[in-house]
Amino acid sequence: MTLKDPKIGNLQTTQESPIMTSDTNKELKNRIKDISLQVLERNYKLYKALENK
Repeated sequence: MTLKDPKIGNLQTTQESPIMTSDTNKELKNRIKDISLQVLERNYKLYKALENK
């Protein structure tokens, strides 16, 4: 007797939907770019604050 775990899905269902990447989604690409610039700016401000101590 084998028990099937209902949490484990069929592998076919996970492979059917395409993977969303920044290459295929321009809105996602712009969002990633905006967040990256915000992080870069925040890190620079923290660096300058530490440098002035």
